[in-house]
Amino acid sequence: MTEPHTPDGPAASTSPGPMAGVLADMPEVWRRLLVEHVPDRLGRCTACRNVSGSGVRWPCTLQQIASQARVLHETRGDG
Repeated sequence: MTEPHTPDGPAASTSPGPMAGVLADMPEVWRRLLVEHVPDRLGRCTACRNVSGSGVRWPCTLQQIASQARVLHETRGDG
């Protein structure tokens, strides 16, 4: 498995929401999300595609939640 790509900036520093709290106890899930939800060369999420093939701007919501879950996991000393 490749290393997860994480953003720098405001999205990376937002306070964790309830979903991140749930995912923090599921490292296999948030790690997979971080690996799959990465930016393409245009700065769009490669995993969040719509019917036209265009992705949402990265970092997408799932990437942000997974990043927050990782921080919570590491803060709790589970990592």
